[in-house]
Amino acid sequence: MSMGMEDMAATLASLDENARRTMLRSRLEAFAAMGDEERRQAMGQMLHAIHALSDDDHEKLVASRTWALSELPRETQVSLIRTHLSVLGELPEEARQREMGATQAGLQGLPDEARQDVMASMQAAG
Repeated sequence: MSMGMEDMAATLASLDENARRTMLRSRLEAFAAMGDEERRQAMGQMLHAIHALSDDDHEKLVASRTWALSELPRETQVSLIRTHLSVLGELPEEARQREMGATQAGLQGLPDEARQDVMASMQAAG
């Protein structure tokens, strides 16, 4: 039996930071290679799984995901952010606020140049 998305999210949260970033970067690259609808479904499943985590694990995973995103090319960032925003819009307000707060915290943890790059990608995606 394959590992469910919630189990995968919990496992990712339990890894050390470098392993978590590496795994999330690989996952983001896989999402980027998918067609639009497949990417939307996969990212939606992951987003829902991340929201099942405790606040600490959720914030840790979003911070690592933001770091991994910052390492990807601009066009890949924009594509993934567009899909993320689309899926995020379907969540209840409380979940959207939780995600946006965790993303802001993750952005603050990036080096200045990387933070500026991701923020520019967010603007381009919006």
